[in-house]
Formats: sequence, structure tokens, C-alpha cells
Amino acid sequence: MTNSTAAPGRLLRLTLQIYRNQLESTEAEREKFAREYLTKAASMAAKHGIEKYQQVYTPPAFREALEEVSRRGKRGWVIDDHDLTVEFYFRSFAAMGSIGADPEWRALQASEGPYVNLIHTVATFGWVEQYVDAGKVIHIGEDGKSTYPSWAELGDVKSAFPAPAAAPAAATAEGDAK
Repeated sequence: MTNSTAAPGRLLRLTLQIYRNQLESTEAEREKFAREYLTKAASMAAKHGIEKYQQVYTPPAFREALEEVSRRGKRGWVIDDHDLTVEFYFRSFAAMGSIGADPEWRALQASEGPYVNLIHTVATFGWVEQYVDAGKVIHIGEDGKSTYPSWAELGDVKSAFPAPAAAPAAATAEGDAK
């Protein structure tokens, strides 16, 4: 078994499942927006320590095909009806906080209005455990077990967020005196 024996660190993932704004816009306008937006977003994401940024497009024809697969296989799947899923991968939520505070990022997000339904977006936050990469099994030890840290460690959401700033010493001492 080809494998990585080193224990992988926790990789966090934030996904935003987005519906397309149904306002009239031409395909050429949507294509231009998407390609310009992506180049700007990718540069900013990398600048702020995002390890991976990707978009997954799920147009109606793909959703219909998946629904047919489900029907034929008698699976009963509920087919997600979002048009786009945006995925951010990072090690600490501080990277997401950093990009979110960037005025250039905020300006870029403001340009989404004509193309993205700004009201109805579904978000998910979790961690990734990858076991196959480029067709090879990874993160399985010689003992046949996952090399990832325990669920307790990976699931500690507090460790994903930066620690709050410490209170100034004078304020703490003053609070202790009360």
C-alpha cells in the first residue's frame, strides 16, 4: 500500500452553496464576470493563507443527469439544486477572518450582486480527511488505521478560531479588585 506515514494536520473547509441570480444577464456577461472574479479571488485567497480555493459548477443539465442516475439506481437521492459551490480550504479560521477583513475582498464581493443570489446561500464548515489522492491510498498507517488525529482533537472547533486577545493587565487587575 503506497502511503504517507506522517500524521496529517487538520484541514478546514468552508463551503458556500450559491444560487445564481435569476435577473436577466447574457451568457457572455456571466462568463466575463466569472472569469474576472475568479482571477481576483484566487490572488486574494492565496495572499491571505487560503490553501485551496475552488468552485464547483452544477448547472441544471448536470443536476438532471444525477437525478436520472438516482432514479435508475433506485437510490432516492435528494439532488442539491445550487448552481455553484465555492470551497475554501485552510488550517485556521484566522485565514478566513483575514480575507474577510480585506477591503479589496469586500469590494470584490460587492460586485457579485447581478450574478449571485445574495439572500439564499447555504454554508457548511468542517474538516477534510482525504484517503485517496492521484489514485493512491494515503493517510492509512501500516496497522491499517487512519493516521489522522482523533475526532476529539479534529472536532475541537475552538482550536479552529484564533484565541481572543488577552485583556490588558491594568483592566484585569482592576476587575480582580472588585
